[in-house]
Amino acid sequence: MLEVHVITNANRHLYERELDEHHQIRHRIYIEELQWRGLKPRADKREYDQFDIAETVYLLALEQNRVLGGLRLVPTTGPQLIGDVFPHLASMQGVPRRPDIAEWTRIFVVQERREDHSNSKIRSTVSAAMMEYALQEGISAISVLMNAFWLPKLQESGWRTRPLGLPDQHDGEWLIAVLIDVTPEALAGLRAARGLSQQSVLVHRDPYRPFIPGRTDVPAVA
Repeated sequence: MLEVHVITNANRHLYERELDEHHQIRHRIYIEELQWRGLKPRADKREYDQFDIAETVYLLALEQNRVLGGLRLVPTTGPQLIGDVFPHLASMQGVPRRPDIAEWTRIFVVQERREDHSNSKIRSTVSAAMMEYALQEGISAISVLMNAFWLPKLQESGWRTRPLGLPDQHDGEWLIAVLIDVTPEALAGLRAARGLSQQSVLVHRDPYRPFIPGRTDVPAVA
């Protein structure tokens, strides 16, 4: 059964192998396959950047102890991709910087499990898990820099998106920065649109750390 595990600075010691595997997958996808110009090959075949920090939350899709997909969330009050690298793409609304707004980056699915690129079951499951996690954590919105191709795909699932600026071309792709509202309807809409179960696939393992510092109304954890 596919599960999406919530990995924070508090419980990373429980996921050392899975996190290392995820960094290897990121190297294969972003450096070897996609050849992103801003990323350099590493001798250890693992991809890291300046946003893999203590505050980063990883949501990893695991099946039979294998990492099949995942993404990461960082607080917008600290280092973030839009604010630090692409602030010009938030020229209309400004760069989000609030404790209750998370930035979403590095979503991936391993090559052999991608199925239809725009309707991957694992990608959809991880995205729904992100929305569920955000609801649990009191996150009101998620900012993301993405290929403009994905904007109508999100809207088809009932996700309310607000552009932060105008699209712009980077390395041959049209990119747009948007803010996504976190709502129960967004979670239900994605599950319905992608034929996902209404049952949660999120797995929390103690010790727990809230995304918003100081928050005390925490979800139940396994």
